[in-house]
Amino acid sequence: MASNLVSFSNKKTWVSLSLGQTMGKEGSAGHLYFIGREEKPSLSLFKTAPSWVKEKVKSGNPIVGWTSNKGPVWLVSASTIESKNHYGHFSPSAYAMARDLVGSCFRQIANEKLKSLTIEHIGNSEEEFKGVCAGLEISQYMFSDYWPEYKPMKLKLIIKSKLKNYKKLIEEGAQLGKAVNMSRFLVDLPPNELNPKTYADELKTIFSKVPKTKVSVWDSTRLKKEKMGLHLAVGQAAEESSRLVHIEYRNGGSAKSVAFVGKGITFDSGGLDLKPPASMRLMKKDMGGSASVAGVAYWVSQLKPKINCDFYFAMAENAVSANAFRPGDILKARNGKTVEIHNTDAEGRLVLADALSVATEKKPALVIDVATLTGAIKYGLGSNVPGLFSNSDNLAETLLKSGQSVGDLSWRMPLIPEEKSRLKSDVADIVNCTDGFGGAITAAFFLEMFTNGVPWAHFDIYAWNDRAKGAFRSSGGSGQVVQALSNFLSHYQG
Repeated sequence: MASNLVSFSNKKTWVSLSLGQTMGKEGSAGHLYFIGREEKPSLSLFKTAPSWVKEKVKSGNPIVGWTSNKGPVWLVSASTIESKNHYGHFSPSAYAMARDLVGSCFRQIANEKLKSLTIEHIGNSEEEFKGVCAGLEISQYMFSDYWPEYKPMKLKLIIKSKLKNYKKLIEEGAQLGKAVNMSRFLVDLPPNELNPKTYADELKTIFSKVPKTKVSVWDSTRLKKEKMGLHLAVGQAAEESSRLVHIEYRNGGSAKSVAFVGKGITFDSGGLDLKPPASMRLMKKDMGGSASVAGVAYWVSQLKPKINCDFYFAMAENAVSANAFRPGDILKARNGKTVEIHNTDAEGRLVLADALSVATEKKPALVIDVATLTGAIKYGLGSNVPGLFSNSDNLAETLLKSGQSVGDLSWRMPLIPEEKSRLKSDVADIVNCTDGFGGAITAAFFLEMFTNGVPWAHFDIYAWNDRAKGAFRSSGGSGQVVQALSNFLSHYQG
């Protein structure tokens, strides 16, 4: 696989921006004003604007664009957005509102070939300004700009703000946006290019030279030596065998680490319990949980918080061949449990189980796994909001709040004790899945059995945008929970 991800991750911030409908002359200088939620548009901004612009602003349009004698102008006003149609946990934060408004502005004005763009923030909210910067970064991403070759479009950006620490906030917002885009890029890669071997090689290339960071890769030989029976079985039918990648980051003295585990099924055919075509079409995104963990790891590597972290990527391809694992097989996990296979399409929890065992053997402070684990969760919450399961009320509440403040939402789901008993097997310790209702709950219980008593949280995500929205200019990988988990780590006290 060509190292497209490397060129993507190493590119300078904002070297490639594709802006909206042609409103001015090619090569002109544009100006974007962002008016904070607590501010009102100044009359001085409308001196050269046509009368219809003033009417649109008065009527509450959050984004208004026009052409001045100096070039195209866009006015983005958060003060026009009302929160009466939002409820509690889902009320928009200052950061998220700014991110999505600025991102939407770029979506509206795509293809504008500007020589330079001045972005002027008018307001006093640091979180709002950081959202502006994150929205600028997120909105520049289009997979076609990076694959099969990197095609940057240079644009000079001038960012103005009266905030004293605006340069620091630009860096924080931009790196958070880049972390989201890295996750999106990984998910968008075609499955004939991204497999367990090439995925592991790319992560090693990106992170192996980062200070305070160490990368190790377990191939199938090492996985067998480490008794990773579940992980190996899932990938045994594929051309490229399973991998476990561990990125170790140490920058917090003797404090216990925070561990993350990501499901990295690079393609999921369903195995011998083959998926129907409609369900298989997007299964390149079945490594979306690991992609989100990679985004968080990238954020950590760039902003270097004073903490210790371990990131584990459980990679395999669930393929079909003569040696594919079967319904009825009994497999032995790293922790010694025997697992009867009820359905080969419930493979993600198998690779996660062995990876969770590895991640929790050294007793980290907590462990968080991220996975595109069940279709059941989407029936309850839709595709935009992940389900959050946890055996710790404090951890769950902190994660929910961390996501809410950056508009990267989730919803806590119950771990109902009676559901756990459904995983009992007559011929092994447990089965890997059950039929009937509550599939997301039993999947979560399965994972908890491999966490060694460590405080644990599990995000059951979709990892995909079905359409353009907010700062996202296209459908594709979404970078779900990258912002939530990065925000969690930025406030983590150990």
